[in-house]
Order: sequence, then structure tokens, then C-alpha cells
Amino acid sequence: MGRRFSVMGIFIVLLFVAGIISVSVQDAEAVPSFARKYKTDCSACHTAWPMLNATGRSFKENGYKFPGVQDKDVAISDDLYLGKTFPVSAVLTARPYDKKKSGERQLRSLHEAELIAAGILYKNVSGFLEFEAEDETGFNVEIPTVALEYHHSELLNLQFSYSDLLWADPYDTYSSRVLTRGKYSVVDQVFGGADAGGKLRSSRQVVSLSGRPISNVFYSVGLSGVAADAEGEEAKNLHLRAAWDVIPNTMIGFFGMDGQWEDATAGITRDFRRLGLDFQADYNDFRFMGVFLSAEDDNAAGAKEKNNAWYFQALYVMSKNSRPWIVPLIRVDSYEKNDGNDQYSELTLNSSYYFTQNIKAMAEYWTQVDVPDTETKDNRLTIQISAAF
Repeated sequence: MGRRFSVMGIFIVLLFVAGIISVSVQDAEAVPSFARKYKTDCSACHTAWPMLNATGRSFKENGYKFPGVQDKDVAISDDLYLGKTFPVSAVLTARPYDKKKSGERQLRSLHEAELIAAGILYKNVSGFLEFEAEDETGFNVEIPTVALEYHHSELLNLQFSYSDLLWADPYDTYSSRVLTRGKYSVVDQVFGGADAGGKLRSSRQVVSLSGRPISNVFYSVGLSGVAADAEGEEAKNLHLRAAWDVIPNTMIGFFGMDGQWEDATAGITRDFRRLGLDFQADYNDFRFMGVFLSAEDDNAAGAKEKNNAWYFQALYVMSKNSRPWIVPLIRVDSYEKNDGNDQYSELTLNSSYYFTQNIKAMAEYWTQVDVPDTETKDNRLTIQISAAF
């Protein structure tokens, strides 16, 4: 009979390997492209990579430039080459251990590879392009995000993108900039399915205006197609996002979306709405954040279906030499399906260890706390290593 290794044994071995890696990379100080270009640290823009701090939000909103820093005007035909004016980064993610109670243990020695190019194209024009390949899709290369942006002023920025709906939003409450394996429930559920059966984080065609009418208020308004429709046919979806920094490092926000989807299968037009309230607060080395989202969909039978979702997350950034070192995190997610008749709640416990600012390992335990009586509770243990360079 073959030898079996316990989960704890595997975890200890991985930590030992991680320690060796840590010794080898801590002196390398490899930093991704934006940090290289501006000769700064990743932690200048990230509370804990990839989550943004106030400086990182300003950098994103300003078209990948620090406010007050003047870049040379660069015409694409004159002086554009990779690594200087249009930085390129890569992110590699490994999952050497991933076991779900309801499934088989998986060896994802390489789970995902990303190539990201972003920066200034010409004067106030910037671009963002992401290529992604992961094991769940057979490592087929996809483009989840591509954006072309014109930054007229702090008040007015114009964006054309195939991206998630709130790509322009610099806050982390609805974004894919997460420290965990799983995404927030509010962006990861299809609810009544009227948005082409997609999720709030699904890529779609988006044109939006965003900016800050005053320094502590951010807005974004836009028109988009339904989820995963690369053509944006009959785009009718309107959204509004507003965020107010009530005090430094504390934001409260609102999100609203009103849309329609021509469901050819059901032969009807299905309306849908999303309304959300959110907050994000940094207090010393803590970050607290959460969202409450209400979703209303016309289902395939044409009846209204209402479901709610919310999450609350807290994390603590332990630092070494003014840089992230160990970041423990706890999150509670709750969401409804089937017109609120099926209720789910989940708990995520996660701890990330940063070998250096852009190389980290994390251990995560996820479990379902509450599910409908007809379903069995599931859980999952994941060990993951990510490196950006």
C-alpha cells in the first residue's frame, strides 16, 4: 500500500520549502514594472499586494502616473518600447495543495499565469492589457481585461474597456484585487441569472466616465453590455458608482445598476437591477471592508426574483522593515438564491506570508456554515504561492 501523507505533514513541508525560498529571494528585491519605472516599492501603492492604499488609488485614477509627476510625452510611433513607457509584468500562481471535501485533491503545481501590460500610451492616454491562462480552462489564453483610457482631468476620465463593470473603481470592495482564493459573494453570484447568467465580476463591454468633483468624492457612470458578451449587442445597462472618503482612509459608497437582457432561449426581455452599499476603512494596520447588495431579476418565467448578498472582511498587516510580512484575514460571506428561499453563509480564514513585497504564500480554509437542507456543507483547504515580476 502506498504511503499517505497527512494535510498537516504536507503543510509543514511546504512551509519549510517556503522558508528556503524566502532566504533566496529577500535580497533580490524584485519588484513589478510600475515600481521599477518609478523607482519605488510595491508597498508605496499597496496595503498588501494586490490591495490598493490611498497612493495606489491616486496612481490608478491618474492614468498610471503619480499625481504631480510629469512623464515625457511619448508618441507610440516614436519611443514606445516595453519596460520603459509601457511597463510589462507577469504573475505566476501555484497551488501545490488544493482539496475540497466534495472533490479530489488536486496538484496544481502551476495554477495560473498572467501577463499584464499597462501604462501611458501618449500624453493623457493610457492602456491596460491582461492575458490569462489557468488550469481550469486547460491553459487556453484569454483576455479578461483590456482598457483604453483618456485622462482629461481629475474631474473627468473616459474609459473604453472589456472588463468587469467597475474596472474604473479604485477601491477594493467590489474588485478582483483580493488576498483570498475565493472572490467576494456580492461579485461572484449570478442571483436570478438575468444578466446573461453572469456575475458582477464577469467581463463585458463598458464605456464609462469617472473622476473626482472634489478630492474626497469619487464617481463612475457608464453604459455596458451584459456579462461575457464580447459584442455588447443592444447594450442597455446603466451603472452609477459613488464613494465618499468621510475621513482619511475611511470610505462609504453606493453602487447601482439597471439593465436588460434579451433572453433568446426564453423568448423574453429580462430586466435586472443591483443596488449596493459598501465601506472600506483602514485603521492603523487593520483594514475593514464590506458590502450589502440587493439583486432583482426577471427569471426565465418572467417573474420577479429578489436575492440579497453581503460580506464582511477584516485583515491585519504585520510589517517587517515597513513592508507587509504576515497578513491574517477573516471573511464572512452570505448570499441567497431562488428568490431568497435558499440561503448560504461561508467562512474564510486566510493567512498570507510575504517573502518580499511581490512574492507571497498563503494558506486558506474555506467552509460553508449554512446551506439549504437539500444540500451538504462543503469545505476547502488551499495552499497557494504567487509571484509578480
